[in-house]
Amino acid sequence: MDQDFEGVYRAYGGTVFGYLVRLTRDRHLAEELCQETFVRYLRHRDTLRCNNGSLGPWLFRVATRLVLDSRRRRRPVPLQHEPIEESTVESAAETRDLGRRVRREIDTLPPELRATFLLRAHHELTYAQIGAATGVSERAAKDRFRRGRDLLLKRLAPLIREIRS
Repeated sequence: MDQDFEGVYRAYGGTVFGYLVRLTRDRHLAEELCQETFVRYLRHRDTLRCNNGSLGPWLFRVATRLVLDSRRRRRPVPLQHEPIEESTVESAAETRDLGRRVRREIDTLPPELRATFLLRAHHELTYAQIGAATGVSERAAKDRFRRGRDLLLKRLAPLIREIRS
């Protein structure tokens, strides 16, 4: 295996895999899609170098498209939104539960909003990079992020009120 590929995989492999796990909610599928993402990098790396392309957004775009393609091939299972229980956060265990509850709400976002939210909030991509990664305009990326954030805030409102009181 050449050094260039190893360096790219070291730099982006974990991040792309983590993104795919959060997007698919299936570790095995995420492994397959991550592997395919880097296979495609190997096929296109000379073109990317010649065009001086930004590698991170390109990898996220490939990964996102692979997820969408895999969903088209098999019928996705609709997610049921579970209401957040109202309780007080009093211990470290409850604080860990708080993180799980927030992650669960992120996981229930529609796929295009979840992808945009994760790329912005967790991977700190710009809206232009998110647009390139997801195949939409920069404006559409901003709108998707805003809609995802607003939906999360609405669903987490009882929890936020509970924490503030």
